[in-house]
Amino acid sequence: MSKAKLSGVYGLVKKVVVISICLALPFLLTSCTYLNYSSIQAEYADIQNSDPSQVNLKHMLDRETFFVIGKITDKSNRYSDVSMAIAAYSNKFKQNERVDTMFFKGTGTHYGLNLPEGVYTFLVYADIDKDQMLHQSEIVGERKVVINMTSSPEKVLSHVDIKLTGSTLTAWAKTIPIPDIIETKQSLYYPAGTIRSLDDPIFDEKISTLGMYDPASFLEYAPTMFYALEEDVAHKIPVVFVHGIGGSFRSFEPIVKRMDRDRYRLWFFYYPSGGDLDQLADFFYSLFLSGEVIPLGEMPMIVIAHSMGGIVVREALNKYQGKTDENKVELFVTIASPLGGHPSAALGEKHGLIVLPAWRDLNPNNRFIKELYKKPLPKFVNHQLFYAYKNTSTLKLGENSDGVVPLSSQLHPEAQKQSHQQFGFNESHFDILKNDKMITLLLKKMSGVKSIFPESHMKILVNGGFDVKLNDSYSPVTKHLIQYAGKYLVFLANGVIEPFHPQQEHFIQAIQGEISANKDIEREFIMFMREYPELVNGALKNQPNE
Repeated sequence: MSKAKLSGVYGLVKKVVVISICLALPFLLTSCTYLNYSSIQAEYADIQNSDPSQVNLKHMLDRETFFVIGKITDKSNRYSDVSMAIAAYSNKFKQNERVDTMFFKGTGTHYGLNLPEGVYTFLVYADIDKDQMLHQSEIVGERKVVINMTSSPEKVLSHVDIKLTGSTLTAWAKTIPIPDIIETKQSLYYPAGTIRSLDDPIFDEKISTLGMYDPASFLEYAPTMFYALEEDVAHKIPVVFVHGIGGSFRSFEPIVKRMDRDRYRLWFFYYPSGGDLDQLADFFYSLFLSGEVIPLGEMPMIVIAHSMGGIVVREALNKYQGKTDENKVELFVTIASPLGGHPSAALGEKHGLIVLPAWRDLNPNNRFIKELYKKPLPKFVNHQLFYAYKNTSTLKLGENSDGVVPLSSQLHPEAQKQSHQQFGFNESHFDILKNDKMITLLLKKMSGVKSIFPESHMKILVNGGFDVKLNDSYSPVTKHLIQYAGKYLVFLANGVIEPFHPQQEHFIQAIQGEISANKDIEREFIMFMREYPELVNGALKNQPNE
């Protein structure tokens, strides 16, 4: 047979294999998108051979990258309302190559960078002259960082914090224009750019698709992977939603619409779903479970995970270290999750034009799935296993499934053994998220998780605080507390309701002058009661009935 014919036969076989993968893994890809990104990955490889760079390297699916998270701190508060950026520079392939950059406003919250192995200089810029350009003379923080598998085998570096100083001139640094980005609400507690609405462009399908095929590009849009619908409030139970491969939070909208927003604060783990699942699980632990990014104290947490998100979280739960300050997941609900992996992932890993790291981890024969149940769930975790069994596909392949995930995987024996209950729904893989019976049962299970705030206190907090514009003598945190919980604090200070926590007892004693007011909220609330006696007295006249 001639070379031309052989080439033609080979090409035909390759196309058949690709189509087979697409049919077997409908939740992973479509053939056109897959072939397009296969071509893009080939271009990255060619560029790296001819003109290597760290920027190009981090876009290649067959190379390791690291998540770096840290906090920008500024005790002087001089940059509290200034546009800023953190940039990572490398000399590995090119002199002073800017490999990743994150833009934000103000300080005190966490940043996230995605970087290949190497030695870096992190520079923090502040737009001091407000000209929308970050100049060499506007460097306000610097740190050297070494990233490799020896120091960070989980491929996640935490606590890479940078303390800011006065501005200095760094001659070799590049001037960076501040891009036109959608203005987001600034948060007092969450990482920069966190507070979004479900219709935000960041959750568009084109962005979530990037998360499958080009995690590095996805992370330029969603560097911290943590999102919320509103500013943090202490009395609400946090509920973390975790999507599946190629997904985003819009798929959870039917559930969100029926939730009691007075009782729950909604968080989202928006991650590059084609990436390394063990690395993503470690990042989930760092963000949500460690208690270091957002400490919850004794407040319980709920996690709701769909499809592949369920095994990302299950591995994150393996990373609990038994520390007292870790956040505790009291309810963990998996919905149509491949808890035993996906048998078709092996086909994708063996024959794919490109191999997503997630395929490798979804392969039941590989380490990730084999070691997923190496540790039992902590005793405080109640795992509710929801599965789907309606296959609406015209062409049905293999064993019984929900059209995407085999039932044998959703009902993996070890997962069943460690779960408290299992519930099945005659629904397909995606439609289960809008199934009325499923949502009703989910809300019932959630109602069993109680806030640390007594129910009588919760009723007062629902009524809100004081809608008053406070001057800059009050800190941003105190302004926020007075706005959403001012009446509650008045009732505490005047003995209308009893404290249930030592911090509240300290607050009452400070307000009543029994001890020194040594916290901002204590000093500033005393000032508030003196400045706004009519608001305080009005609240006391309308105090709740016992």
